[in-house]
Amino acid sequence: MAEHALIVEHFNLYYGEFHALKDLSLSIKKNTVTALIGPSGCGKSTLLRSFNRMNDLIPGVKTEGAIFFEGVDITKGDVNLVRLRQKVGMVFQRPNPFPLSIRDNITFGPRVMGEKKRDTLDRIVEDSLKRVGLWESLKDELNKNALTLSDEQQQRLCIARLLAVKPEIVLMDEPCSALDPISTLRIEELMLELKRKYTVVVVTHNMQQAARVSDETGLMYLGELIEFDRTKKIFTAPSEKITEDYVTGKFG
Repeated sequence: MAEHALIVEHFNLYYGEFHALKDLSLSIKKNTVTALIGPSGCGKSTLLRSFNRMNDLIPGVKTEGAIFFEGVDITKGDVNLVRLRQKVGMVFQRPNPFPLSIRDNITFGPRVMGEKKRDTLDRIVEDSLKRVGLWESLKDELNKNALTLSDEQQQRLCIARLLAVKPEIVLMDEPCSALDPISTLRIEELMLELKRKYTVVVVTHNMQQAARVSDETGLMYLGELIEFDRTKKIFTAPSEKITEDYVTGKFG
C-alpha cells in the first residue's frame, strides 16, 4: 500500500442496468504518470471519475468492489467527499477557469477551506503559478480576468487552482484535447514536472502522448481492463492481441 496511490480491487460500476466497468483490478504507483487509453465509450473517463467519486453526481450509478486511497475504501458511504476531492483533484478536457481574476481563481479553494491570511494566500498564488510555469508571465497581471488568457494558459491556471488545495493525485481527462500541438507539448512537459510531487492519472486518445509522458499504461475496451503494464511494454511488446491492434492503429 505504501508505494501505491490507488488500489482498485474487483471494481464494477453500473449506470442503471448498464454495466459500464467490469471487474477492474489495478494499482497506480505514487509519483508516476499513468495513462488510460482505449476507444471512445470504453470506460476510461468513468474509471477516472471513480477515483474521486464524481460519478456520484449521475443518477442511478451503483458500484461494487473497492478503491483504496490512503488505506481507506473510498467507495463506502461514510467517506468525506469534500476531503477526497481535495486530495484527488480533476482537470477536465476544456479549461474551465472561473470568471474571476487570476488571483481569485487560485485562492478560491484555500478560502473555502478557511484560509484568510493575505500573506498565506499570496504565497499560495505564487507557489501554485510557479509549479505550472505561469508566475513570471502573470505575476504583474494577477487581477486580470482569467478568461482573457490563452487556452493553454487557462488549462495551466486550472491545474494551478487544483494544486493550491494541496492534492496528492491529479486526474486529467484528455487535458490537451482543446489545445494546439505546441500547447499540448507544453502541458505534457508539465505532467512530467508534476509527477515529482504528485501522482498523475491521464485519460488520452493520443497514443503518442501516452507513449511520451506515462510510466504505466492501461488499455480499456468495452468496460474491461484488457492490459495494464509498463508503457514501454504496452507499446512494444503487449501481451494481448487487442492491445497490439489498438496501439498500432488497426482499430479504435
